[in-house]
Amino acid sequence: AREGDFVILWGNYTQIFGVVLKHGEIANNRFGNFHHDEIIGRHYGSRVTSRKGGLWLALLRPSPEFITHSLTHRTQIVYHADISLLRMLLDARPGKILCEAGTGSGSVSASLSRALRPKGKLYTFEFHEERQKQAMADFCTYGVLDVVVSQHRDVCNHGFGEELKGQVHSVFLDLPAPWAAVPHVTECLVPGGRVVTFSPCVEQVDKTATELRRSGYFDVRMLETLATNWGVKRKDAPKRRRTDTTTAQEAEEEPKDVPKTSGPGEQWLSYQMPMRSHTGYLLVATRAPDGDMVIEMSG
Repeated sequence: AREGDFVILWGNYTQIFGVVLKHGEIANNRFGNFHHDEIIGRHYGSRVTSRKGGLWLALLRPSPEFITHSLTHRTQIVYHADISLLRMLLDARPGKILCEAGTGSGSVSASLSRALRPKGKLYTFEFHEERQKQAMADFCTYGVLDVVVSQHRDVCNHGFGEELKGQVHSVFLDLPAPWAAVPHVTECLVPGGRVVTFSPCVEQVDKTATELRRSGYFDVRMLETLATNWGVKRKDAPKRRRTDTTTAQEAEEEPKDVPKTSGPGEQWLSYQMPMRSHTGYLLVATRAPDGDMVIEMSG
């Protein structure tokens, strides 16, 4: 890792930290104080140890999932159980042009940008000006500005812009009222292009689906993702019974937060992690070719 790199410091499944390495800086977290000067020059995959306490973190390259778990939550974010399905529905792959309305914290944008490389483009729009500026700074940190074009715009009232009319392969809407953006989506989507919306309430889905059908879209479907995550942990050694010759300190259990190198005979357990229940509904629809849409509407 070099100075200026954006890296991930991984502590456990829920403690993941994104850091830009700078000489003289210190990353402080619950695992201790980690001096950037001691991280710069280390190989990815190695352990970096706090100067006090002996706790360590793993130095890893950033991935879309790590970015999602380490970013600042400016809004409620979409997690990878939904993002993985979303990427498939949008057919996000190299060379494609996608639009996103509702940048928020940039969780979906970071993942789509990885899928669109090389030669793809993601145009992401945020109506809140300050959030858009913060997201733009994050995209610069992640090094995805070759793919991501971030703009401050209210797409429900002003659309996606003249330059994108008839040029976009797929559109993702993460908006309070996605049905209001459907006419503008129709203008920018190529025939056969897909629109996917993310909505927490079924009433939003109902209104959006009605507007999509009225606008000539077909194959309108709703999906919900419920994912169960599993983790791995070291099996705790049985507690030692206190005897007359055993001191209280010797009988104490080993601190759980102190990472330890695996030794011979150690046992590991897989366990079910807490599951996020309902997050939102994904609604997907396909824009009909112009001729078919005219026939359907006139009939």
